[in-house]
Amino acid sequence: MMTRTIMIASKIIFILISLLLFSGGNALSANQEVISDDGREVLLRDDGSWEFRSTDRFANTKDGQRIRLKDDGSWQYVGNAPLTSKQQIRTTDLDIKLRKVVIETHEKKVQKNTRVKSQTVFYLNFELSPLAKNNISINENDISRVKVKDSEGKDYPVLSIQAEPAMLKPGTDTKVTVRVDGAPQWWKSVKSMEIIFKPGIFGLQTPVTFNQSVDDIDKKKVDGFGGNVHR
Repeated sequence: MMTRTIMIASKIIFILISLLLFSGGNALSANQEVISDDGREVLLRDDGSWEFRSTDRFANTKDGQRIRLKDDGSWQYVGNAPLTSKQQIRTTDLDIKLRKVVIETHEKKVQKNTRVKSQTVFYLNFELSPLAKNNISINENDISRVKVKDSEGKDYPVLSIQAEPAMLKPGTDTKVTVRVDGAPQWWKSVKSMEIIFKPGIFGLQTPVTFNQSVDDIDKKKVDGFGGNVHR
């Protein structure tokens, strides 16, 4: 028992040291909750101390569910198992998938010249866990918490964010479209586009970022740009 306690404490100390090294030796700017290697919930305080949140442990099922293993021998589902990949990011409550990115180009004749305008559209799918406690509302005001840029550091103004349906209830999903002004220019050596959802939007506690290579972005010509534009 003593050996197991020492091993668990060593793992927690390792987590603390790693976080301190990552932040350049400074203390954490705010308290953080992490899961230790043996599945226990740990609170890391900004003063450098830590404590176990409970004697419960956590584990992930093969189908992507998160379960709490209680000290009394019982267990319960608590939501999604966290996941981060190129096309999908999953928190305990929310599963977000980037379906595709499309560059729309509209050409318009102006006297003897042709004026070309482009917009980039991100298509995503949002699914709220049946175990989530709150609904998620997606509306136009959320554009202030969305940022889009390319690999060269250029920012693209977000024009609109639309969802159908706009109210996401536990156990349901919705398709989300984010439209931005402009598109990468091939002669600028742009390699990718990045969309960032900032904390606070969709109930997110930390930023969620998707990165799409320009080689994987679809291109199409349109007669006009769809969707309502928020200004």
